[in-house]
Amino acid sequence: MKTKLKKFTAFAAEILPHEADYLTSIQQFEDAEKEEILKRVSANAHGQQNKMPFNTKIDKRKYSSLMDWIQKRLDNIDVDSYFEWVNDMDRKVITDAISHEEEKVLLKRIKNYEHPVHNFMKFYELVQNYRHYLLIRLRHKDYQEVNDFIEKYKADYDYSKEVNQKLHQATVDIIEQFNLKKGDSKQWEDWLLSLFRNENLDGFNRYMAVVRLTFLYFNSREFEKLKEVYDRLDELLARGIFYTRRILYNYYANRLMLHSKFDVLQQAEEYGYLSIRQKNADHVQYLSNFSSILIRRGKIEEALNLLKESFSEVQKSSNFYHKIGFISFYIKCLNLNNQPQRGEMLADSFLRIYKDEILKERWYSFFTAYIQGLIKQEKYDKILQVFKRYNLIAKDEEDSNKSIYLPTIRWYYEIALLKVGRLEAKELVESIVDFSQEHVANPHKSFILNQVLSELESYIPRTVIMARTRLYQK
Repeated sequence: MKTKLKKFTAFAAEILPHEADYLTSIQQFEDAEKEEILKRVSANAHGQQNKMPFNTKIDKRKYSSLMDWIQKRLDNIDVDSYFEWVNDMDRKVITDAISHEEEKVLLKRIKNYEHPVHNFMKFYELVQNYRHYLLIRLRHKDYQEVNDFIEKYKADYDYSKEVNQKLHQATVDIIEQFNLKKGDSKQWEDWLLSLFRNENLDGFNRYMAVVRLTFLYFNSREFEKLKEVYDRLDELLARGIFYTRRILYNYYANRLMLHSKFDVLQQAEEYGYLSIRQKNADHVQYLSNFSSILIRRGKIEEALNLLKESFSEVQKSSNFYHKIGFISFYIKCLNLNNQPQRGEMLADSFLRIYKDEILKERWYSFFTAYIQGLIKQEKYDKILQVFKRYNLIAKDEEDSNKSIYLPTIRWYYEIALLKVGRLEAKELVESIVDFSQEHVANPHKSFILNQVLSELESYIPRTVIMARTRLYQK
């Protein structure tokens, strides 16, 4: 039996929440049935788990018409599509391959230009090249109009270029702090905020500022400030500002991370489903972040299935930061799904091939998952061998002053020492209490600590119970 409205239902299922908000805000339908359909599209876009069917009594031609309307409206504001058009026109101008019809479109866009567009710098450079094209062909009328545009927006272009170059230095400082966890990039905060809030600046630079503020606030753990930025960004995206699906997926992935810091895991999960709907260059990272939320929500099997589906894709990746993060979550999922032997085999194989990259990029994520699997199998001698071979205690001590530090891997080491008779239980109790007591007042750190202690309790119940008793008596 043929499914009714199959094509439209599939099309509507791909509409993202902010796309639906924008479409709803601009619609001026006089047709009540089209308005009804669009409202259902919007409701389904926002309700990921409870999608309602469309009214099959409405003429299917209205569904077809609405689908065309939606696609055209989104294409009209898509900054990546506009970027591709600018680059194509620029190539054709430079190679003398632009057609008469394409020139008419270009001249119309120059004449009707409203500043600023997202890719203003690229458009301005296209117009500069087009000016050369016109002048050499003695097309004085068109040349004058194009030249007037260049003169009118020269100061804006110079400022955008200056901002873009300065953003590079800000990025160097911010990423250095993110990678090395040292230095201070806070001096860039006010300037970046001013860029984001500047509605006269091109959208490309404004969004670049948001991305850098995201790193900056994660560096400084100032999540309330980042939430303010993202709440404002949310409003702009709903108005179609900065619109392209690439940016929306990045926004959803970052919202997942932000909500996870506030331990609002249900909302983090909802954003996670949105972030992985498109397989782009950042899909591996988005998938790893999402799987970590599913793990914290107790949805271990779902997380494992998602990671399995993308394993072959990850093997081809050349981004070791993302690759190691993915493998670490995969191993952890196997451990939590009572398959630590498989996790150990994967870890041994990956470590044999990528030892240098692991120790350089994300040693903590990888070895925490690896050692966890060995503890579950009670392979304490092997744990101690791994710590000695890769000098993990020294690496842990190097990281101990970082704001995000947790001594999970050190406690794994001490559990192994306890189990082989090289450490007294009271010494491990002291280790747990000494570190934990300074963090119990921090809601997020306390939440994570309790999760770690609950895991440790499954290995050494009496020791952890003693530590908890001591901790909460203080």
